[in-house]
Amino acid sequence: MKPDRSLSLVFGIGLVVIGLISLAGNLFLRLEAWRLWPIVVILLGLGLTAPGFFGLVKRGLGAFFIPGIPVLTTGLILLAASLLHRWDVWAIAWPLEVLGLALGFTLAAIFMRVPALAIPAIILGANGLLLGFCNLTGLWQAWALLWPIEPLSIGLGLLVLACFNKSHGTRVAAVVLFIIAGAGFFSMSFISVFNASILRFGAPLMLIMTGILLAALSFFKREEPVPAQQEPAAH
Repeated sequence: MKPDRSLSLVFGIGLVVIGLISLAGNLFLRLEAWRLWPIVVILLGLGLTAPGFFGLVKRGLGAFFIPGIPVLTTGLILLAASLLHRWDVWAIAWPLEVLGLALGFTLAAIFMRVPALAIPAIILGANGLLLGFCNLTGLWQAWALLWPIEPLSIGLGLLVLACFNKSHGTRVAAVVLFIIAGAGFFSMSFISVFNASILRFGAPLMLIMTGILLAALSFFKREEPVPAQQEPAAH
């Protein structure tokens, strides 16, 4: 199916869905279908996301995932807030925007076949998860103990890149960042002993995870350079 026909199909189905939901809203929600206005934002997100799936055919189209997924996430949060009359849901759900951006970079990396995009995807994903944890629990002091997650996430991104480009230098950079993260979690694990909350388990668990990653790297085979063919000696 050609991209223009597929986009027409997406928008056509979207309009039908809006019409059906609006009709159901007017019938069952006592003329309160106006609360469904965030569907317009959702359709915008779908419209931005849809071209990304053709990235396997034309690689540049995969970049549409980066703005499309966050817009789609925003529309879904707006729809939930509008239907539930709970606009304070943003106080809880805003880390989903960071995770949505991370997902956008992940899909862009896959469909554009650009492994380097895994680096911002993993960094944003790790920070989004930590932000979500802090936001839900109120334990914002977690950043004081889990800050080594930053070099760890960068190292993970470089490790993914090294798996694809077989670069020894990239793998070494990942190892260095893992060692920095491990040293950070090692020092933070002593401080976490004096923390009475669930955070006392965070640094030791992350230290174990970093150790596993470093141990796993030892099984990566170094790419041996192909010896150059010698030119035959001239007579």
